[in-house]
Amino acid sequence: AYGGWAIDLHPPEGVDRPDEPPCVQIPVPQLYDIPLRAAVSRNIENLMFAGRNLSATHVAFASTRIMATCSTVGEAVGIAAAHAVREEIAPAAITQQPEVLRGIQQAILRQDGFLIGLQEEPTKDHAATARISASSETPDGAAANVVSGQNRAMYDTCDLPGERTTPGSHRWISQPGGPAWIELRWEAPISLHEVELVFDSGLHRRLTLSHSDVYHRTLCWGTGQPELVRAYMLEAQTTNGDWRTTAEVRENWQRRAVHRLDEPMEAKAIRLTVTASWGIDHARVVKIRVPERP
Repeated sequence: AYGGWAIDLHPPEGVDRPDEPPCVQIPVPQLYDIPLRAAVSRNIENLMFAGRNLSATHVAFASTRIMATCSTVGEAVGIAAAHAVREEIAPAAITQQPEVLRGIQQAILRQDGFLIGLQEEPTKDHAATARISASSETPDGAAANVVSGQNRAMYDTCDLPGERTTPGSHRWISQPGGPAWIELRWEAPISLHEVELVFDSGLHRRLTLSHSDVYHRTLCWGTGQPELVRAYMLEAQTTNGDWRTTAEVRENWQRRAVHRLDEPMEAKAIRLTVTASWGIDHARVVKIRVPERP
């Protein structure tokens, strides 16, 4: 997993140390990795930790204890535990087996998680072999970005280690106006059974609880984030050239949407048409994945 919150140092003795300030905040210069081994018990064979009981010093814990960071660790530990069961290995052995660890990392990325310096590998994904086109695109938002393998925008201002980033928006961004569409087409028909979509949900914007009215006014509550796609239609082109609607959503609140067909079909192309967002005047799509049948 990863973290990036400031180091909020509180005296271990709490109110019993009136001679020390109640909190000293030290900003961290960049996001940092949280290794899986910090969530695996050293001396109990089948035990893993997530959240506030992972292995960390008092200083490191002052940053990792934040709820959003704890949730990323929790997701990762859950995926690691599932892999340990499937591979029939002890949790502690995972960190000694690079291929198993790599599988866990890829599962996190496929579920729209984020890991510093890693990108999703296009394994068993028809989207990676498609010819991609769109109604329009911006210089920083090419249609091909939906298969870039990155699910977060990366710029100089995002506090990521420069040598471990691939700069760019990593999403398709249409020109203003709509509807806007993006199409994936194959030279030979594929067996289509599922389409996964990941939309821009304004992750650059803070969304937190606060007692400060001034701070609260900078947040976006009670509606979808402005960048999020609100209404869209997903179509598939059959081998005889007809277009079939496979999904139509008018009130989308999800960043990640998975649409499974009742019955697989042979398809020459799929098209996503965005008809509305929750605020902005154009479409933004981070990822389109078309997994092969298991």
